[in-house]
Amino acid sequence: MGGGLTVSGHLQPLLKAAGGSLTGERLLEVRRAFEVADRWHSGQFRRDGSPYITHSVAVAVILAELGSDHEMLCAALLHDVSADAASREEAFGEPISNLLRGMRKLDSAQRRPPDWPASTDERVLMLKLADRLHNQRTIRGLPEARQRVNSQENLDVVAPVARRLGLTEVEAELRRLAMANLSGLGGAQACFGVITAGAIMLPADVRGRWLEEWLGELLALPGGRARLTFVFWLMAGMPRMALTLRRRDALGRRGGGGAAAAGRAVVRCLRWVVRSDLRTWALLTPLLAWLVLDAAAERLADAVVIAITVPPVLVAAVRAIRARLGGGDGRG
Repeated sequence: MGGGLTVSGHLQPLLKAAGGSLTGERLLEVRRAFEVADRWHSGQFRRDGSPYITHSVAVAVILAELGSDHEMLCAALLHDVSADAASREEAFGEPISNLLRGMRKLDSAQRRPPDWPASTDERVLMLKLADRLHNQRTIRGLPEARQRVNSQENLDVVAPVARRLGLTEVEAELRRLAMANLSGLGGAQACFGVITAGAIMLPADVRGRWLEEWLGELLALPGGRARLTFVFWLMAGMPRMALTLRRRDALGRRGGGGAAAAGRAVVRCLRWVVRSDLRTWALLTPLLAWLVLDAAAERLADAVVIAITVPPVLVAAVRAIRARLGGGDGRG
């Protein structure tokens, strides 16, 4: 089992996340599940070198933060333990056994039903979502081909499941991490960072869908020059697109009343910002700094590329936006 200090050290994040919800028999059962998982995963390590048990605990922590009960936490701790080991070493009762059976069914390509996102029990789906979220957080240890497959599946299949279950924060993090991973794998991180910053102008409820579509187009382009051209024209047309989408949104909510006024207000605001270099760069500089620092945390060379290539793209995009909006020459 690895000794008392190791157990308490690995288990501590879960106990902290669960707070006062784990007491008495519930706490004992969670500790028992941890001990079984710790024995089973003893000597096993993840690709990043961390003990495998840390993944099981991390999945349980995600569920604890979502307010799941002790049965879900036990299932999370045991989800990568073989069925024989779990049943032989400890008896955990039918609810936990059902969760584990459902999870193993989803993990088996032969047994997983084609309509699993709709036909699977919601508690099993929550367990799967937590597993996928932590795997996406730590995906860098996988081969690039596997990273691409998993990230794309999380965008196309898993994130919509989170949305259907009302887990909006899980959905948002899955999408953000998966898109960041795909853009990095495709060498398009700098360009996609600019698009992400510009997409702030779009309504929040459609922003994610458009970003996914643009990322797919960006990755399909043959090289850096084509990507920069794509970003330039996309950024130039972003204000008009934002205005159209917001008008449509206003029409849907108000039946047309006030939509024109809202559209004019957006245009006036954008024109006021881009009329002045000071105002424009006061908004863009923090975004550029964030892009550089975020890239530097992963790979210094990417940060250098962003610092060199992105500012000229932004300058060209601002000029194009000024031309479309009649925003002046930047000296006002």
